[in-house]
Amino acid sequence: MTKLTDKQFRKYCELVYREAGINLTEEKRELLNARLAKRLRKTGIPAGAYYELIRTDGDELWRFLDAISTNHTYFFRESKSFRYLSGSHPDIWCAASSSGEEPFSLATYCLDQGFTPSILATDISMTCLAKGRRAIYPKQALKNIPKPMLKAYFQKGRGKWDDYIKVKEGVCRLIRFERFNLLKDTPDMRKQFDIVFCRNVMIYFDNPTKEFVVTKLCRVLRKGGYFIIGGAESLSGLQHGLKYIEPSVYLKT
Repeated sequence: MTKLTDKQFRKYCELVYREAGINLTEEKRELLNARLAKRLRKTGIPAGAYYELIRTDGDELWRFLDAISTNHTYFFRESKSFRYLSGSHPDIWCAASSSGEEPFSLATYCLDQGFTPSILATDISMTCLAKGRRAIYPKQALKNIPKPMLKAYFQKGRGKWDDYIKVKEGVCRLIRFERFNLLKDTPDMRKQFDIVFCRNVMIYFDNPTKEFVVTKLCRVLRKGGYFIIGGAESLSGLQHGLKYIEPSVYLKT
């Protein structure tokens, strides 16, 4: 496996922070070594030359950031906050949607509550977005979904797909998957949202980056809308102008 020198490690950490806002500490050195090794094997060039490549080649930079991004999620994760979803708040942005489990969980929950949402699902990882658009998941990934909802909104695979389940087309049509870099990209101000989910991604940001991202996302959150973060995250100590409702949940007043 690739072993970066201290100087190389610092250079890569600075680049990742600059391009994606992810704060890689010394504890993440082995993670960076392992993820970087995949791209070095693929391109066949050493770490020093690869660093120069991603500084000039935008496509390879995205592949590198894709490899670095940690994506761990599952259906109906931290679903307690789903109770803030309602027919009066149908426009939803999942700003760190990973491989689609969160937006599909939200969509099926809303449908089960009797209303149809409109969901924008964004992520920095093109690989994760492709998985979301594909909408096929291993059976074990759906173990938290109640059986009636499984039957209503998912279909079992057959033959070689026997161990997989696909989200039904009617649910897929409610979600638009797009690439969005929380640090670099600017949301379309013409579109406003009732609820913004930005969960389990800000744990990788330092406070200045968190504040920058929250301020950016809240520009497209309607007054009276909810901003929802992960259970291990907090906006404490940040300037954001949101009203604290309960752990993970904030209101734009």
